[in-house]
Amino acid sequence: MPRFTIGERVEVSGVLAEVYDGAVGTVLAVVPDLDGVSALDEYTIAFEGSWQAKLCDFQLTHVGMTGNQESESA
Repeated sequence: MPRFTIGERVEVSGVLAEVYDGAVGTVLAVVPDLDGVSALDEYTIAFEGSWQAKLCDFQLTHVGMTGNQESESA
């Protein structure tokens, strides 16, 4: 089951956070990984300025979560 749902606000995390400057966007579409690996679920995210990106689960976090909160919830 995907971690994020359509309409949910998410933030780019990890190394990509530097590239995307910690961008926050809204989930537009979810494509679960065919092999059931939830970290590889693919999300289409809409960001401000009318641009979109396809990112995997491991590249995203809930808006406002810190690294400590993320590891505690895993």
